[in-house]
Amino acid sequence: MSTDEERRGREGLAPIADEVDRLRRIARDAVGGACDEFFAAYDAEPEPRRLAAWLGPRCWREIDYTFMLNEEIRRYGLSFERKHVAAIARHSLQEAEHYEMIGRIIERLGGSVPTSVPDAVRPWSEYLWACLDRHRLSAIAAWYVSETSATGTFDATLAAARRYGLDDMLKIYQHVIKDEEFHLGLGRLLLDRYIETDEDLDEVLRSMRGMTDLVAHSYRPAAVSAT
Repeated sequence: MSTDEERRGREGLAPIADEVDRLRRIARDAVGGACDEFFAAYDAEPEPRRLAAWLGPRCWREIDYTFMLNEEIRRYGLSFERKHVAAIARHSLQEAEHYEMIGRIIERLGGSVPTSVPDAVRPWSEYLWACLDRHRLSAIAAWYVSETSATGTFDATLAAARRYGLDDMLKIYQHVIKDEEFHLGLGRLLLDRYIETDEDLDEVLRSMRGMTDLVAHSYRPAAVSAT
């Protein structure tokens, strides 16, 4: 059987597409609501260090993604097509760049860039790495939901940057948003391409549901305090 015939025989994400889209909406809306809540409170008391603290967990996610994606390649890369290994490596590089760029914003706001996992995102980080141990697609599925949830913060963050004249923050987040389009497209492509069995489907759904629960409850303004 040819490769094309084999590919046509796979269903990829199709059997769970509706559930995947539902989970992504839940994650995006929950995180977007928390972001709106934060900036509503911030407008009443715009202390730059509070904004720096709010950005800290997001900054850590960027470098944790870098570590995870590199480990995904090390453990599982040879089971993927070469072009997809290269795409994951590109994703990793962009996450490292985001860590550096968001770190610059944090420092200019008077904060400190995290160099170890903040308590607010420890459950998220531990879950992501646990997924990596389970299955070659599990961490990809978890990142796909987590990256989707981050899109819920973009409108409020850009609006705040304009409102407070934070031109560097505006420029950096516009760059980040462009990269995120590639990350989401890559996550969907990899899952659709490499889901081949019922076990794959079960693992992907398990990872997505777990990450949805985590981001819906851990991305909270109450976790942020000025230092």
